Amino acid sequence: FFEDDATEDMKQLDALLKGADLRSVDETPQTVFAKVIARLKRLLPKIKGLEGTATSSPEGMPILTGKLLFDSDADDTINGEGDGRIVRPDDALALVQRVLADNGFKIWLVVDRLDEAFQGRPVVERPALRALLRSYLDMLEFDNMRLKLFVRRDLFARIITGGFVNLTHINARKVNITWDDEDLKDLLDRRLRSSEDFINSFPGDVTAEDALFRAVFPNQVDQGSRKPDSWTWMLSRVRDANGVKPPRNLIDLVLKAQEQQLKREERDPRIIVPGTEPLIMSDALKKGLQALSEERVQDTLLAEAGDDAQLVELFRNGKAEHNMESLAPLLGADSNNKIEFLKTLGFLEPVGNNYKIPMLYRGGLNITQGKAFSDEPAIDEDE
Repeated sequence: FFEDDATEDMKQLDALLKGADLRSVDETPQTVFAKVIARLKRLLPKIKGLEGTATSSPEGMPILTGKLLFDSDADDTINGEGDGRIVRPDDALALVQRVLADNGFKIWLVVDRLDEAFQGRPVVERPALRALLRSYLDMLEFDNMRLKLFVRRDLFARIITGGFVNLTHINARKVNITWDDEDLKDLLDRRLRSSEDFINSFPGDVTAEDALFRAVFPNQVDQGSRKPDSWTWMLSRVRDANGVKPPRNLIDLVLKAQEQQLKREERDPRIIVPGTEPLIMSDALKKGLQALSEERVQDTLLAEAGDDAQLVELFRNGKAEHNMESLAPLLGADSNNKIEFLKTLGFLEPVGNNYKIPMLYRGGLNITQGKAFSDEPAIDEDE
């Protein structure tokens, strides 16, 4: 970029990066991020205060704003020689935009796994992610720079709860990434076929659709004419109360079932002839589901509930189906809002006038099939 014939904008950008000590000797991520982290560490001690204001919209909606105050001796100079000229972020971004446009470059800044960024800190999560959405909108003025955010639907719903200014602009650019059942089956098939040695171990032809799945898994997890096939069983166990079936849940279920099957083979080895019986048996799938449920309760359900995790714990050792008569005394005051929160969290699924806890979370919370508001015998939900 910065040769002798560099434009004035490029020279100014070079000076800006050097002045902020952000120029790196190479382009490896380790070096670049090390520079950024070091710069942030130097900047943070210069924060001397926080100002906040509270107003309301014409509709009565509360509006909270705030800003950080920095010491006046901050050394973010344009040329790195301490001339005292502070570099405003908008000016720096505008400069980068001009350089990118002049040279025909476009860059994307991709941010993923936001559901894990603030685990255990729900008080920080929502305002931080709302600020990130506002930054996304601010960046739209720069044609050659784009901020790409990957946000789970339940997390996005929590972020915009209570309203969000210019939400229509966000929604106009939002693209929902969905995994339907066929997408998930194709993903699993591709993962199973990733090992050439594994595929070659089968004596028969497993190239036909579903042939490999039938060779690895049993036809049914539970036997019976009214019981679902194994694929339907798996899909019903990896979904949350919002009907979301994350690919990670499916892959983890299979991996944990594989682990359980290997343990069984160590205890009671069998001579396996691929294609004559399933490699992963029904019992291994059930134990894999239990392990998956325990893990998801901890790393997803309780982690995302944050300070409200005690609401989930109220259901532990209980029944899977509830109605308002059972939920009101269980949740206590403000039960309606708590129910809405648990629905958004993917823990309570409306079914008619009742609510059900998805099978994904039952094992991890020791929740059994049946109605919390009735002594009637439990009805098998798989039939």
